[in-house]
Amino acid sequence: MAFFTLACAFHDTERLLERTLPLAIRSLTRPTRHDFEVILVAERSTEDTVARLLPRLADLGVDELRWRRTDHHAFSGAPSNNFHGNHFTTTSPYLITFTDDTFIHKTDEDFDVLDATAQIFERNPEVVLISKVDDHEEWDRPLADVGPEIEPGVRSVNRVVDQLIAYDTARFAPVAHRLGAFHRDTFVSHEGFEYQWENLAGHVGTSGGRRIAYPERWPLRVRHSDLRNQPGSMHGTQDEDVKLKCFERLLESRGLTK
Repeated sequence: MAFFTLACAFHDTERLLERTLPLAIRSLTRPTRHDFEVILVAERSTEDTVARLLPRLADLGVDELRWRRTDHHAFSGAPSNNFHGNHFTTTSPYLITFTDDTFIHKTDEDFDVLDATAQIFERNPEVVLISKVDDHEEWDRPLADVGPEIEPGVRSVNRVVDQLIAYDTARFAPVAHRLGAFHRDTFVSHEGFEYQWENLAGHVGTSGGRRIAYPERWPLRVRHSDLRNQPGSMHGTQDEDVKLKCFERLLESRGLTK
């Protein structure tokens, strides 16, 4: 039996969090034979927002709330780099990160996501990351195969995105350190050039004989509850009302349409 840390990134979309987080936890952990903890990471949230969250943590299914109050000593690049860089943990063998605007829905209620994750890592020592995000046709850079299947139904792919990443922390962390993942000036956001945590994670996962697993046959649908500003952009609307409408459409369609 393994131990997992599930960490959800949050800033200020409280109404959306009430819809997405309980569904994500239920889809990822019920049922499971493994132990786990759920951490909600409030990055640069206001004091009022955090105060409203505290009495609701039990209902949301959260074991621990982490709050970083300011952008003092912030990581360069996209704001999400602070979630990853400040809160990546090696205290658990397996870490699963996702965002407050991630829709996660299981189409087979008996499927044990955590067990399936652990088994891929255990059977394949070259796998450092697992990603399963279904709306990859919207990404700014396409999902692509970088070799033969890791095992039947599990592709070896070129990248991950923030919406859902599973780490074998012992395999990922040493290489990430060497590549500057925890240096606060590593990442870049310029028009025409982006280098964010997910780019660095992709570098870790596709170099030195390491691989990123994409289990496309899992009965799990994962999508970003937002719309792109324009086709091919890496940026969403960041409008909570739009995200809520996307979530409701995804819920009605069981993760097929937003």
